[in-house]
Amino acid sequence: MKKILKIAKLELSILFFAPVAWLVLIIFFLQSGNRFLGLFGSYQEAISMGNQVTDLSFAMFPGTGGLFEQTLQNIYFYIPLLSMGLMSREISSGSIKLLLSSPVTVKEIIFGKYLAITLYGFLLVMILLVYALTGGVLIRNADYGLIGSGLLALFLLICTYAAIGLFMSSLTGYQVVAAISTLAVFAALQYVGSVGQDIDFVRDFTYFLSISGRTDDLLKGLISSRDVIYFLLIIGLFLSLSILRLKAARSPQSAGMLLMKYTGIVTAALLMIYLSSRPQFIWYKDLTANKVRTLTPNSQAVAKQIKGDLSITTYVNLLDQNVYAGLPVSRNLDMSRFDAYRRYIPGLKMKYVYYYDITDLKNNRNMVYQGDLTGLTVKQVAEKVADNMGLEVNDFLSPADIRKRIDLRSEDNNFIRILEYQGRTSKLRLYDEMDAFPLETEITAAIKRLIVPAPRIGVITGHNERSILKTGERNYESFLNAKKVRRSLINQGFEVAAVTLDSGSVPVGLSLLILADPATTLKPAELTALKSYIDNGGNLMITTEPGQQQLINPILKWVDIRLKEGALVMPSNDNLPDQVIATTFREGMPVAMPGVSALQYDNSGAFLADTLLVSAANGWNKQGELAKGATEISYRPDQGDVKGSYPTAIALHRTIKGKMQKILVSGDADFMSNKELSQPKGMNQRFSTTVFKWFVNGEFPVDTRRPEPKDNEILLKKRQISTLKLVFTGLIPLLIGLLGAYIIISRKRK
Repeated sequence: MKKILKIAKLELSILFFAPVAWLVLIIFFLQSGNRFLGLFGSYQEAISMGNQVTDLSFAMFPGTGGLFEQTLQNIYFYIPLLSMGLMSREISSGSIKLLLSSPVTVKEIIFGKYLAITLYGFLLVMILLVYALTGGVLIRNADYGLIGSGLLALFLLICTYAAIGLFMSSLTGYQVVAAISTLAVFAALQYVGSVGQDIDFVRDFTYFLSISGRTDDLLKGLISSRDVIYFLLIIGLFLSLSILRLKAARSPQSAGMLLMKYTGIVTAALLMIYLSSRPQFIWYKDLTANKVRTLTPNSQAVAKQIKGDLSITTYVNLLDQNVYAGLPVSRNLDMSRFDAYRRYIPGLKMKYVYYYDITDLKNNRNMVYQGDLTGLTVKQVAEKVADNMGLEVNDFLSPADIRKRIDLRSEDNNFIRILEYQGRTSKLRLYDEMDAFPLETEITAAIKRLIVPAPRIGVITGHNERSILKTGERNYESFLNAKKVRRSLINQGFEVAAVTLDSGSVPVGLSLLILADPATTLKPAELTALKSYIDNGGNLMITTEPGQQQLINPILKWVDIRLKEGALVMPSNDNLPDQVIATTFREGMPVAMPGVSALQYDNSGAFLADTLLVSAANGWNKQGELAKGATEISYRPDQGDVKGSYPTAIALHRTIKGKMQKILVSGDADFMSNKELSQPKGMNQRFSTTVFKWFVNGEFPVDTRRPEPKDNEILLKKRQISTLKLVFTGLIPLLIGLLGAYIIISRKRK
């Protein structure tokens, strides 16, 4: 050990007696300071102007454009400059012969030189630590775990680069060649992850060999044994190769023997890298303050209930516009979207099925091919697409073959995943959004449906009610049954279906029955079925509109509610008078209700009532018809208008036959319509979701919310940041430069 330290000390003295080491320190300090303090100034200015800025620790350090992200982009330029002379200097000067004949082992030589370069790398990390501590002091409630994990990631990366640089330096006596070769190896390790991605075994092997993205999780606060072991194994691999190279120089061996040793070392390292990346061998530690790199407690609870294998089969349609997301070249990226779940579900298996099919060849907007379809068959279109993408159409199942296995026409043959566990299935879709992939909420809901029965919602049809299948403004398709809308209930764990009461009974097993603004009177048999459903404790939602009092009040009478005559209006400079903004009774959440009637509840009834929404006190209940499109309205007490705040949505509950019955009545049917959710004037989406969560006792949608980040304040003013910038980017680099000049000049004089 003493000899290793002596060699390291000598190497450091050589390094710091040359200007390169000092220049690198100065440039690194300046680059880091300009980035760090520039961001500080930008965020401080934004906060001073009243903008809300949160998660400052992430934004300042590992976030896009942050200090750590910039360091990651630049650090590989510095290491070759520092490592290129470690061994090549000895080779070119001839001192390698003296070194090899001296009473030191080859391992001591390599470890000593490596220790020197890693100590210099540690010095670079200490510069980052200065800025990290500054950020920790100046950001209120800074996330120290996140920052510390990022520093560890950069140090491991520097150590890895240093080991590579040391080996490349041992191969040549030309320092420039050593530097260029080191950069080439860096590039190869970055590029290798894209090699052979369309071949199963090769794809896994090269993907896990690649250094690209290895620091991502570490920089963002998640330490995994997979990433740490990868860096340690790469370091060990190149140090072992360096030792073998020097031993060969000291004691020449046959080419065959050397090749066998090199192959053995490389094979062993690659095998260990591959094994350490297997899900069952990975250990994780989330260092972030709010554990944002780990599933939320609700998701963890769901995942831990999966015992055994959970199969996720992804069906990828060659003709679908999302085909690229599921192709073999994208498979590792696609599988990484479920990494957080593998921590708790070791038996998670992912399969891929490739096919081509189209529901309607001439009228399909989701098809990847947008050319002229005249005279083309589905197979001919598939051949065109496959040829353009460099694929073989024979690798994709034909429409007939895929339909024998599973018929996806009800899903318009879109990209879809089928989850299977102990005979149960659920679906995960892609959505028409910028980020189309399901997130934790949707994934957990799909998994939970495999464990607990999905809540079944029946929507009554037959009387021109609001439809779950139509996209028109008045209908409920978007919120209840839109396959490509993330927040639609069918993507949040619910099953939704249209039902009729023609048979005189309500389908068995419903969690909720919805009567959504019927335009005509229900038949006697249908009314009997509905009355029986209520009397037996079934959950019910009724939505209606002004002018429907005669039709709906006979039904509402069964639950002791009456729709008052007239319609509520609210004067406004921006909206029509009947555009009422109701608020939740307790939280004051605004909910837009365009055209709403007041509700009245009989307190002597069997139900306990809870007013959910109330109209504003400056509005009134207007009698008579409101002229369509009227922009002005006047209060007419002589015509029966009554000012005040009125209930617009009431929730009822009672215990019957050993269970809790829940009923909701709304005087407006538009609050969760396609139009109101696409052009929100209030928090209708949130309110509607809360209502359905109440109906199913909180089972769905799954709550994956996290605590809000607390690091949202900078404890410095703009002028103070300018002063700090002068110190970090002016004074300290100047002192480093003066110290370096003094040491170099003093050395030359001696």
